[in-house]
Amino acid sequence: MIFIILIYAFIIIINVPGLLKRKEWRELTAFSILYVIALVLGLMYVLDIPIPSPMKGLQHLIVDILGIEYPQG
Repeated sequence: MIFIILIYAFIIIINVPGLLKRKEWRELTAFSILYVIALVLGLMYVLDIPIPSPMKGLQHLIVDILGIEYPQG
């Protein structure tokens, strides 16, 4: 787990100062959101916590919220 945190810290040290220096706020926001998602998923994997399937969320969106059903044949 320490190894993953060190790798992520190294990536932050390399990328974030340049984004701040160039005042690229949108890129920094997108980077931060994706970065946090990746960090959480990586830590969940290392700690053997079950990672939820994205297909269940998509199925809920498509079938339950949008009301689109796949034709059963």
